[in-house]
Amino acid sequence: MDRRTALKAIGVGAFAVAPALGSDDKNVEDYGARPSSEPQIVRANRVPRFYDRFKPFKGISTLGRNVFLYKNLQKELGDFDAYYQGPAEDGSPGEGDCVGQSSAMGVNVLAATDIHELKQREKWVAECSVEMNYAGGRVEIGNLGGGTLRGRGGSHGEWQARYLKEFGVLHRKEYRVDDNHIDLRGYHPGRSRKYRDAGVPDWLEAIAKDHPVKEITQVRSGREALDAVSARQVVIMCSSYAVHDKRDADGFAEPYLDGQTRRGWRTFSSRYQWWHAQLLTAAILEGKRIGGTIQNSHGNDWISGPRPNDMPHGSYNVELPVLDLMVTDWFDCWALGSYHGHESKKRRHQLFR
Repeated sequence: MDRRTALKAIGVGAFAVAPALGSDDKNVEDYGARPSSEPQIVRANRVPRFYDRFKPFKGISTLGRNVFLYKNLQKELGDFDAYYQGPAEDGSPGEGDCVGQSSAMGVNVLAATDIHELKQREKWVAECSVEMNYAGGRVEIGNLGGGTLRGRGGSHGEWQARYLKEFGVLHRKEYRVDDNHIDLRGYHPGRSRKYRDAGVPDWLEAIAKDHPVKEITQVRSGREALDAVSARQVVIMCSSYAVHDKRDADGFAEPYLDGQTRRGWRTFSSRYQWWHAQLLTAAILEGKRIGGTIQNSHGNDWISGPRPNDMPHGSYNVELPVLDLMVTDWFDCWALGSYHGHESKKRRHQLFR
């Protein structure tokens, strides 16, 4: 049985262990992104907006040049598999760590972009650890939401972005310091559950701080998200918008929408939703259909259809109006840039540092 068949057999949302917080709607599939209880102005006071921090890049996507950041990662990993947060091969249940999944893939793309597109003095070491991102954002930044998430999965995009900047990144490798040892190779949902309430071990925090994401900003519109990608940043997308499991000839997936979709008219009770964090890694700006490519953490085969422009497995495109709905749904979308990776001895021309 392949993963797509397994997902359909168990129900696509079954790998989120906790019910959707704040909603008992049967149309809500909970993958671990939490709607914020704070007004957007509070978050904006903590993290600058992309347009405020990077004014020269406002409107850069209107120049109409496609940007496919995921292709840089393909140069390192080949036609890489999508991340998969579902049940493990040993049958253990999945974890609602989609925020960690999206941010880890985001750091991977940033590292590869530094190397292959920006020609910085970097070397590839390993993929980013999903579990440590997830645990660090929940505990070191979010304090488990004052304890309300203790024993339950999930996180916020803002917590994750701030963790990457204020702490940093650990990789899928073994770490040893004195008598301390941890093996972070690969991914296992059980590891996310083990550390989700304890956070990142103290002895690892100093190591993570050597590799921060130096720039985090909030994006508040679909166009702003495309501008961020055009500036060679990735965007963590937290929202409730779901899409159908088939791409059209151009790689676009249809979203689930209410009958009335104008802002202020739509209702949430009848729309099939994902409470989910995903990753924007491309800006599609040439041609009649403007939008972006979103990488998901449902594995390779949850969606079928063509993959133009060498789209990664498990990804899909959405048009700009849908992207705008996703961004403005919870205002919990964050651009990541200026990753401080591993310096290479080989000298490269550096554009930004």
